Amino acid sequence: MTEPVFVKKWIARSNADSYPESCGGWGGWFARGDRWATYIDEAEESKRPYLEALRADILKLEIQEGGDWHQRSEQGTPLFSDGTVGKFSFRAWGDLLAAIWSEHEQKDYQYMDFYMS
Repeated sequence: MTEPVFVKKWIARSNADSYPESCGGWGGWFARGDRWATYIDEAEESKRPYLEALRADILKLEIQEGGDWHQRSEQGTPLFSDGTVGKFSFRAWGDLLAAIWSEHEQKDYQYMDFYMS
């Protein structure tokens, strides 16, 4: 049985290149009115456990920073319990946060709301 994955800690993007990538990529499709179910249904099945773990940690830490924070902060890139990282483009990070906060706040966000801080 596979162990559940969780966010172990947040690291600098510059330190993330030495780890394999578990989720992330490009984006820019999340529209106003979409919710988490839309986002997770569009994700590759293998990435879903990472995205769910990331969602839980983002809500716990109340992260609402933009893609620039994700890529440039000393603590903007998630390192997961299995030694992989999540590296997102500005737009993909915007998709992720818009999906998380749209669902949590029941408010219509789109990816541009979290594209940059």
